[in-house]
Formats: sequence, C-alpha cells, structure tokens
Amino acid sequence: MKILIISDIHANWHALEAILDKETYDALIFLGDVVDFGPSPRNCVKFLMDSSKGRFWGVRGDHDHAMAYGINSKCPGELNSLSDITREWGEGFLSSEEVGFLRRLPVDNQFSIDRMKFELVHGSDLDPESISGFDSPPDAEYNEIDMQERNYILIGHSHKPYIKMVGNTTILNPGSAGQPRDFNPRASYAVIENGVPYIKRVSYDIERTVNELERSTLPKQLTSKLSSMLYVGGILN
Repeated sequence: MKILIISDIHANWHALEAILDKETYDALIFLGDVVDFGPSPRNCVKFLMDSSKGRFWGVRGDHDHAMAYGINSKCPGELNSLSDITREWGEGFLSSEEVGFLRRLPVDNQFSIDRMKFELVHGSDLDPESISGFDSPPDAEYNEIDMQERNYILIGHSHKPYIKMVGNTTILNPGSAGQPRDFNPRASYAVIENGVPYIKRVSYDIERTVNELERSTLPKQLTSKLSSMLYVGGILN
C-alpha cells in the first residue's frame, strides 16, 4: 500500500504534475489549499475532483475556504494582499461545481486505511477562519489535537515539511507541493509506503509556472513577487 500525501498546491499545476509523473500510488490524501498564488487553479481543482472518485481523503484549507465563500483568507502581512488579488482573479476560472467541491471538503477528517488510523487537518486549529500563522512551531500544533488512538496526524499550512513522533503517533507535514517556504524550491510531498512515512522532493519546471503568471492579467508587481518566491522556495523580506 502506497499513500501519496500532498498539501498547499496553490494553483501550481506544473509542480503537481511533476509529483504525479514521479509517483504511482494506491490512495491520495490532500491537506488543503489547492487555490491562490498560482496560475492554474482550475487544472489543480479538477485533478482533486477527479481523484475524489477513487481512494481519496482531503480537508479544506484556509485559501480553499476563502475561495469557496468569497471571503478574506486572513493571511499575515503581504501574503494577505497576494491572496486577495489572486483569489479574485482565479475565481473566474472555476465553475460552480468546482467551487462546490471546495465547500464540501471537510475541515477535519478521520478515517482508517489498512488498519492505520488517520486524522487530517490543514492547520493547528480546526476552524479554517482562525488557523494559526504560517510559521507556528510544530509543538504548538500538537497541544491542540487529540492524538489518542491515532497512528497518523497529517497537517499542512506551514509549507515546511517535517515528521515527528509524539508517543505512538506520527505527526507529518508534507510541505508545499506548489509554493515551498523552506528555501528549497523543489515541490515537497510525502508518501507512506507499507506503513513507513517519507518526505520527498522533486524538481519541476519553475520557469513554466512563472511564464504563465507573467502572461496572466495579474499585476506585474504581484507576479514578480510570486515568481521570486517560487525561485527561492521562500519569502524574502
């Protein structure tokens, strides 16, 4: 059994495609935030919708929630304006069915796969409208989630990958598929294969994503900022 775990795609189809080209899998887990910041919201949402017809489990991120309900994502600092502008631009590409898919994603998801018990959340808080900051330390998340009888707790949101054991529970963040923020620009994701978790990275054609941003009708100053974040794999002040 091989489970592919992806999070924070952020409308970056070429990064997602590179992961899919590299990995075969039996089940897919999505930890939220398929939209905002990138040039290909519809391709990415459509992939998740198609995947949901098979062995798929997911949760709604704060950006998905904002897109689904037409509200502010409450990102910190400059990310807030980047999110607002790309969301207003990106919503024109999504059908009502695709927006409905984002609305139907749960905030918390608990289930079992092959006798492994999972809990999925996007961030450390169970309400997407009040999720803690992007850079909250992992330990702050563990205190907020009941780990009793969970083999795995899977978390996204920080865009920074890690695996940590707390008691008998594995806490895993796969990092960001589409907008890494650990200053490694390669797409980040995780797999659990035969019960063993791994963080993995794959290079993708960043230039193709940047070219699509630049060809869009988004403001040039904004696309320049987003492009620099993709090239360096992080946020430069």
